[in-house]
Amino acid sequence: MSTPVSKKEGSDQATTAAGSGKVDAILFSQGLVARLDGISEQRKQWETTDYAKANDGLYALLSQCLSVYDSEFMRGTDTARKALRSELSDRLTAGGVRVQRNSTTLTMFVRYVFGSDRKRAQGYAYVIAAAVSHKVSAEAMPDWIRSSGGIEEIKRLAVKSAESVARQQTLMAARDTVSAELALAEQTPLAHLSLAGVTGDYAVLLVRPGIDGLLSVVGALSNANESVVKVLLQHMARHRVHSDAETQLVANEAQALLSAALEASNNSAAAQAA
Repeated sequence: MSTPVSKKEGSDQATTAAGSGKVDAILFSQGLVARLDGISEQRKQWETTDYAKANDGLYALLSQCLSVYDSEFMRGTDTARKALRSELSDRLTAGGVRVQRNSTTLTMFVRYVFGSDRKRAQGYAYVIAAAVSHKVSAEAMPDWIRSSGGIEEIKRLAVKSAESVARQQTLMAARDTVSAELALAEQTPLAHLSLAGVTGDYAVLLVRPGIDGLLSVVGALSNANESVVKVLLQHMARHRVHSDAETQLVANEAQALLSAALEASNNSAAAQAA
């Protein structure tokens, strides 16, 4: 028969467990920072004595960063990883590096090791992130960088990929908007038209706009299948994205002209007052 545990004993055990978790997080953070310190020292030696083999030295340093990030940092607990971010942020700030709240831990790793500017650090972080996404091991990373065309080529593809994802997200949002507008239009259609022989859940009409604002129906596709409807939705979404971009461009140009006119007016008033 088990002995009952008092509330005080239970509370003491919980406090001990919480304290142990914090200690583990601190030890985790300190251990990884010590590893990064060692890599940073190698980086300094590489920069001062090893430029003859610059690429080999750089690839080796990046592979070590990948090793720390992928095999150690990513296996830590959430509390431990948070403690490390805080530690790196404090050290970078103390070293005069401005750390943004949305900086990735990987970028912080690179900036801590290389002491580089934000653009350079972000580029190296792209390379390491690409290696992680391609499941490249730390040992294989130098050869992988070479076979991929070098750091600049990997960076270029990574940036291009990020831009493609952003465009795709914008297009998906536009497609959702178009779909919602079509659902609403079923209740309040743009127009009613009587046309013999057109059937199906959806039909496609080919119309030619006239200069008088009237539309001439020149063709009809009855029983438009799902793939046709999807293609049309995709084209409507692309048109929406393009239209919104042009609207924003015009708005920006108008704002710039307004600001310039206001500045000119203020300068003229100041000149007259003088």
